[in-house]
Amino acid sequence: MKTNPKFLTACRTTMYRLAASLVFILVLGPARESVASVLAYEGFNYIVNQPLPTMTGGTGWAPGPWTQLSGGMVDQPPSLTYPTALPSTGDALVTLAGGAASRNFAAPLSNSGSDLWISFLEQNSVGAVPGAQVDIQQPTAVLPDIEVGKTAGDAITLNGLPAGSVTGVGADLFIVQLVQWSGGGTLVNLYVDPGLVLGPPSASVLLSGPAFQAQDFYYQSNAGQELDEIRVGTTLSDVAAVVVPEPATFTLLAGALLLPFAVKTRRRLRRRRVA
Repeated sequence: MKTNPKFLTACRTTMYRLAASLVFILVLGPARESVASVLAYEGFNYIVNQPLPTMTGGTGWAPGPWTQLSGGMVDQPPSLTYPTALPSTGDALVTLAGGAASRNFAAPLSNSGSDLWISFLEQNSVGAVPGAQVDIQQPTAVLPDIEVGKTAGDAITLNGLPAGSVTGVGADLFIVQLVQWSGGGTLVNLYVDPGLVLGPPSASVLLSGPAFQAQDFYYQSNAGQELDEIRVGTTLSDVAAVVVPEPATFTLLAGALLLPFAVKTRRRLRRRRVA
């Protein structure tokens, strides 16, 4: 019987995509996670209506308050929560007038020794027009940043790549995983509203250059957006109440799908944000 070339091509394409997805998932194995270490936390535990430029709390941040670059952001209750987020403290940061702000970590946080995990909660207030961006910046301007965006239509992006969408009103949990890629660079996985067990990432991107160094947390949003519970750690348990599936499950699947194929990961350098 004659084989249909188009059918074979479609099968190979499907297998490549499955194999590529497994590569991203296999990176989650416990070998990259050393002893748990909470590196930074900001729960916005301040006085109601306190303006952002006077907020100096939290742990793991450089001395001094947040920098208000534009607009107006204040402390307002209640604290944001999500089923698989860690317990919340204090209130939340509410944007009254659309703008931007940033704060440096006490020292650049690198994924060279173990994975780096970052999580935060973000929400649309009732009646607010969605639109927000979190940008994890490196010390050197020529190196790529990590940019998690939310459009006016509640679509989520990772460095411009589609990452699904959020539900609208109500807090959403964002988890970012930074992995030192064996071929050089940093693999970034974004998980949006994960369940109790971490599934495949909502989006992934491979950043070129040396191990990523997170120096600055930048946030900009439309009026009515809320931010809370910024956490940075070396394990998933440092930033969320989510567990990683057993590695044995991935090993069985990988044996069937990965061995026959060589998956190439396309490198992508995103356009750097212009302040």
